[in-house]
Amino acid sequence: MVFFSFTTSTEKVENNARPGFYISVEDFTDRSNHEFIVESKDSVNIIFEQFFSSELELGNVDRPITIFNGKRNFYIARVSVFEKPNGDLNFRHLKYPNVYTKRTKLKPVFL
Repeated sequence: MVFFSFTTSTEKVENNARPGFYISVEDFTDRSNHEFIVESKDSVNIIFEQFFSSELELGNVDRPITIFNGKRNFYIARVSVFEKPNGDLNFRHLKYPNVYTKRTKLKPVFL
């Protein structure tokens, strides 16, 4: 028996990837979860204003951000957005360089 699978290769998926944002909101007031995959910063601001009514504005997102105010847990991360073969949007997290550097062992000092 020979089986054939026709799907897009990972190379093609990575070539069709676009920059975007993944937003996840846990609302503890009504116990609901919301997940969004958006490609524009304007959409991110609209979603942010929908859940938070404050004077704060969401600035540049360089690394993943989590905001918890007791009622809502808001998580946003930059991702690569691509379209699956069935037409749904999916995402792949970006790889960020490690912030922390390993400390080298210091040699003891003799006085």
